[in-house]
Amino acid sequence: MSLDARAYRGRYPGDLLVAFARDLLGAVGALDAVGGDVVVASLGRLPPVALVRHPDLVRDVFVGLNDRLTKARGLRLAKTLLGEGLLTSEPPHHTRQRRLLLPAFHHTRLRLYARAMVDAATAEADTWRDGATVDAAAAMNRLALVIAGRTLFSADVLVHADRVGGAVAEAMAAFDRSQFPMADRLMWLPTPARHRADRARATLDALVYNLIARRRTDGVGAHDDLLDMLLAARDEETGAAMSDTEVRDEAMTLLLAGHETTAVALAWAWAALAEQPDAEAALHAEVDALGRPPTFDDVPRLPVTRAVVAETMRLWPPAWVVGREAAAEVTLGAARLPRGTTILFAPYFIHRDARFWPDPSRFDLARFMPDADSREPARHKFAYVPFSAGRRGCIGERFAWTEAVLVLATLAQRWRLVPAGPRPAAQGSVTLRPAGPMPMRAEARHRGVTPPPDLGAIPSAAAR
Repeated sequence: MSLDARAYRGRYPGDLLVAFARDLLGAVGALDAVGGDVVVASLGRLPPVALVRHPDLVRDVFVGLNDRLTKARGLRLAKTLLGEGLLTSEPPHHTRQRRLLLPAFHHTRLRLYARAMVDAATAEADTWRDGATVDAAAAMNRLALVIAGRTLFSADVLVHADRVGGAVAEAMAAFDRSQFPMADRLMWLPTPARHRADRARATLDALVYNLIARRRTDGVGAHDDLLDMLLAARDEETGAAMSDTEVRDEAMTLLLAGHETTAVALAWAWAALAEQPDAEAALHAEVDALGRPPTFDDVPRLPVTRAVVAETMRLWPPAWVVGREAAAEVTLGAARLPRGTTILFAPYFIHRDARFWPDPSRFDLARFMPDADSREPARHKFAYVPFSAGRRGCIGERFAWTEAVLVLATLAQRWRLVPAGPRPAAQGSVTLRPAGPMPMRAEARHRGVTPPPDLGAIPSAAAR
């Protein structure tokens, strides 16, 4: 049976383009509000946009129709910054590169990266002062950049040089602009933003290519980082290594796309914990019971911490909307979509859909605790997709889970953050960022030894 298809009808054919340019989150929300399983919007003379709203259709997008869909236009434009990395490339190059990168994210490598994650979080915790105000969003972004630098390059090159840190920020702004409507025409204009983006890319290229050259001169294998893994990777079929350009493209993708997703997830986690005292108490009990800083082996022993991250990414998924483009005519539910149609799936909205999530606006750790299946009906596999899925699923998913859990546990052992101002609204761009600073007051904690409570017996604050 075909799934329900509905049409979005704006005031005039181009109003959705204007909405996308002004408020991308609001524009996608307007499509979502139409209801049904797939919403199709006309863009006048341009190919239409279709928003998928049912997990069965999400599965079709990620798996069943994968060979008939390409990356959306915004990601193709991002190649000017990221090159042919995993985020932007298409098969067969994508297939080869994914195969070459997989060993870099094996659990034996994650164990090594975990040390850098905990060390960086400990150093960040050392800079906080009791009663002082911390911008949680800025702090988590800074910390994620430190971790990216150490795990990618075994160096603190990304935040201790203002020029490099500024280049990363400007590169992310350019990444944002590549997603705007008509960006394929506007981004080539000689504007100040274009010049800043060119300078940022040149700065980051110089950094990465210099590190690659030094490694090739000194010999690969002396560092337990992702750069060494990229340089050492060999194609199983041909034995060929990556070129310097291919290594640069993957390193840039991991740096820019990787660090911010974790940073914004952690920022939203602090905001959520500050509003959910029961969840915060359960987290503190669990991390205090360790009696020491966490390690990679502790990740499976931190189910509450993981549940905090998981529930945060349900309500505020960093990759909040995912786009594809139809390379040929496709059918989704009852909608027949012509070639060139932009197909969107928005985790932000499907994660909040009452058809798939009981009481969806409630922050509830029990959804993601080990015994969650005994308390709720079985959840559709594609109703929770914070890291995409299928052959294009995020290769760094385990890395991101490990980083988020270990960083949150390390910081929460010593500190709690209390709002020092209103929580900023969510801004839908490349990631779901806080729209402004997230001021929070740091309060030092006294470590206890209380064992973690039974989450099933603790009602969330919103439920009381």
